[in-house]
Amino acid sequence: MKKSLITLFSIAFVACFLAVLVISFLYPLIFHHTQGLMTTALALALFAMIVLLFLISCYRWLGRFSDHVINKLSTGLFAIMLLIEGTLITVFNSIIPPAIDGGHTYAEALYLLAHGHASDSIYFKVYPNNIPITLLRYVLYRIFDLMHVTNYMIIDRSFCALILFVGIFLSWKLIRTFFDARTACLFLLIALTCLPLFFYTMYFYTDTAAIAFPVLLLYLWDLYSRSMKIRYIFLLGIALGIGDLIRPNLILFLPALVIYMFLVLNWKKTLINLAIIGILISSISLASQGVERHFGYTQDPSLSMPTLNWIMLGVSQDGGYNRHDYELTRQQPDQAAKKHAAALRIEQQVSHYGWQGLVRLWGIKTARTWGTGAHGYYWYTHLSNHPTKAYQYLFNHKNQLTLFMIQVFYIVNILLLILSVLRYFRTRKADLNLLIQICLFGNFIFYVFVWEAEPRYSMLYTPFILLGSIFGFRELVHLLSMENAEKTRVQRVGKGLRLVLTGSLLAAVFLCAQAGFTAYTQAKSPQRSYIVDQHYKVGKKGVLVDNRHAIAQTFRATGAYNRVDIGIRTVKGAGTYHITVGNLHTGKIFYSKDALISKSKKMLTLKMNHKPLVKGDEEIITISKVRGDAHSAITFNISGKGYEQRDLYSEGRLIQKGLKDQKKDLQFMVYETKNGPYLSSFAYQMLFVLPVLMLIWYGYVSLSMDRAGIDVNRRKQQQVQQASDKTVQRSSNEQMRRNN
Repeated sequence: MKKSLITLFSIAFVACFLAVLVISFLYPLIFHHTQGLMTTALALALFAMIVLLFLISCYRWLGRFSDHVINKLSTGLFAIMLLIEGTLITVFNSIIPPAIDGGHTYAEALYLLAHGHASDSIYFKVYPNNIPITLLRYVLYRIFDLMHVTNYMIIDRSFCALILFVGIFLSWKLIRTFFDARTACLFLLIALTCLPLFFYTMYFYTDTAAIAFPVLLLYLWDLYSRSMKIRYIFLLGIALGIGDLIRPNLILFLPALVIYMFLVLNWKKTLINLAIIGILISSISLASQGVERHFGYTQDPSLSMPTLNWIMLGVSQDGGYNRHDYELTRQQPDQAAKKHAAALRIEQQVSHYGWQGLVRLWGIKTARTWGTGAHGYYWYTHLSNHPTKAYQYLFNHKNQLTLFMIQVFYIVNILLLILSVLRYFRTRKADLNLLIQICLFGNFIFYVFVWEAEPRYSMLYTPFILLGSIFGFRELVHLLSMENAEKTRVQRVGKGLRLVLTGSLLAAVFLCAQAGFTAYTQAKSPQRSYIVDQHYKVGKKGVLVDNRHAIAQTFRATGAYNRVDIGIRTVKGAGTYHITVGNLHTGKIFYSKDALISKSKKMLTLKMNHKPLVKGDEEIITISKVRGDAHSAITFNISGKGYEQRDLYSEGRLIQKGLKDQKKDLQFMVYETKNGPYLSSFAYQMLFVLPVLMLIWYGYVSLSMDRAGIDVNRRKQQQVQQASDKTVQRSSNEQMRRNN
């Protein structure tokens, strides 16, 4: 019966992630881009194949070395990861928290640090689930404040980097224990290609602060399953309780674990383990409520959102957050009314969609949550005090090429994850691989069919995707008969065919490079280089310019610019406005214009050509009304008060009536625009060096391994290790049978 259930589950798992794989090839549709869709899909397939061949060649090459040498290589890969994290934290330190979620917890943590108690922001009454992550942030700030370290962005990102490193290290240990040092080293190489894991360290929030917890839970379960010592269940319950506070959706691990326990343990032991875990989670939750009350956080049923709110958002037009449905729940006076309104809205939406509409909605939610390997990291890096060119290409307006490269590696991971299903059909054993699959399948079902869908939601269990892809890679190795090549003396793929494959793929890469050369390096279109990119408009109010009110906005000019865009909220009547841009300290004016504005528009654009004499000069924009209708006025957008007042551009300030508000700024962008290509020819060519080197490496390893073969001592060591693993497995199985 259990084997039949696992077989049916495996089929369902493959079906779900095959859908993810297909959508991954069509990911430009998610961004509403239809031009060149087939070309993009073919390019993704080409580069994914190259990456897969590269991983295979690396695995074969590692077979030449002893575990001692491979462990040194693994240490080197860990060092590279730390270097990447350190570089990101240092080079992009000017990125600041966004005006949503993580930005609210940042502002509140600073308030706690200054006052020692909760602010009056209603955000934490509406979303009390974000109180624990805010208190964690405050504790970090408090500890470092005692050591006189006040660079909070460094503190945030160093913590996220540490948690990520712990997660990767535990994953490496799991793979090393389950397989061998060679496979564990390959895991590190695959983890290095998962760029969003590293990019997300720039955003301190629930997912990044809890990224190690899923792997920690898996690691503790593995320790328990090998020893059957109950202390590991206690530790697992504590870890799940703490992790659930930081990221509530971590609780999805629990139903997966319950199902898995019923498959591998007797029902009595399963119930005992479940009772221990449940008691620990409840105890930690109760204790946390006392801590929250200590800092002044109290529940307000008229404001807090019920669980049904997120289910309601899951049946919205695109399955994600939308303001209309949020306000529908928010405006209800109490919990009963909120739940009723949400339930009624869900019923209306389901009835409106019908089966065809629901299937379409589920497809959209699959694409939204699982379709892109980037997991929406760029949603949370829109704000930077110094938006450099590198920042634009990695995190902001010009990140299309970065997203493409991320998608290539993601497709490889999803393909290998699907292949991991073959392990059960080959071994007919329920092991750690099955637990990973159950957990990922549960996440897929939850976010596609039940919950609100956002790209970030698939981020928490990304380490499980990487772990699952390793199991799939081992199945691919088995299919290619690499492990048995010495015994059979038969190679499934001959030397000549591998040479032809390498040459064909090299030719395809050169053709692909040639096909895109003109579009990326020759075709000219307006390219923007930003100095200021403060595009947020926050709050219900703007700043008024009329007969009695003038405004000014300062900014730091770190380079040349020829455009200034200023966001407009409303235009009332016809009036003429005097606009100047000049140096704040010398008083020199280099732009002055009287503009007649009588119709509503979204943006006021100033055109000029200016290069500051000193890089980093403080310059100022002034706007005043000089004539027009008596009641004519313009209201400009500002980063005003939402749930709290944030300073979204710390290099400048908004000034009105001579009074300075240090935390308010106009919605404005300062940039240089000129016709040019997306990339330079040199940068474009360098991008294709990587796949070419991968193919050369594949060809070299294939031919050299044919001549020399895998080192005999290494093979003997593997045989000894495999024999030892089988002995441990038999011992574990016997112990499991005794426990059952």
